[in-house]
Amino acid sequence: MTGPGTEPGPVPETLRDAIYAVRTARLRLERRRLDYGRETRERAARLANVLPASVDELRAYEREYDDLAWFHESYADRVAEIHEAGVAADTTHWRDGVTLYVVCRALDVDTVVETGVLFGSFDAHVLAAMEQNGGGTLHAVDLPGGPPGPFEYGHLIPDRCRDRWRLHRGDAREVLPALLERVGSLELFLHDSDHRLPHMRFEYETARSNLEPGGVLASHDVRLSRLFDRFTDANGLRSCVVCDTGIARRPRH
Repeated sequence: MTGPGTEPGPVPETLRDAIYAVRTARLRLERRRLDYGRETRERAARLANVLPASVDELRAYEREYDDLAWFHESYADRVAEIHEAGVAADTTHWRDGVTLYVVCRALDVDTVVETGVLFGSFDAHVLAAMEQNGGGTLHAVDLPGGPPGPFEYGHLIPDRCRDRWRLHRGDAREVLPALLERVGSLELFLHDSDHRLPHMRFEYETARSNLEPGGVLASHDVRLSRLFDRFTDANGLRSCVVCDTGIARRPRH
């Protein structure tokens, strides 16, 4: 119980988990209602309001992705391996991967940090963009262990661009601060780990101070809560949401 002059205590972990479970169930219902065809068609127009690129340039990157035969052949083979193993492939949908591919091409990214790897759908798309850019390193953070089944983290990453990938094992709360200090300013930070609000807020706040002017904060499953919208508004970041991914850019000045 709280009274005058007292602060509310932290929310018990069991209650946080229950709230997160309710929000996750609500998100599944919302996804059934969401018109993903429209989301995809409007991707370039929405991103053009955030990124330093025109709608035509962004659509050109979408077409480039569609024609990336070496990527699609490898990606499809590895997705099939996951399904053949009987593993529930609870991994990021390729349509969100395309959004990150386009962002990374538009920014010509060199240094990216991501949390939450699992099978590595986002990783594969970021690294494919780096391959097209001709340079770059993706630092990925996930807990010790690996995804379900007989697979390692990042299974979906094609061999052609795997040498640009650095995996850091550990809790993001322990790993991120030192990693960000070591890699310096970021062009892109991607959150796709624990989507409970305290952890999301920690990652957003930790990453924001390391984004270079014009750098992008990206986050998956932003429809779980209003945190992404509230955070970007409070920090003056221009943002948009495409499918299930939020994209916000730090002002250059």
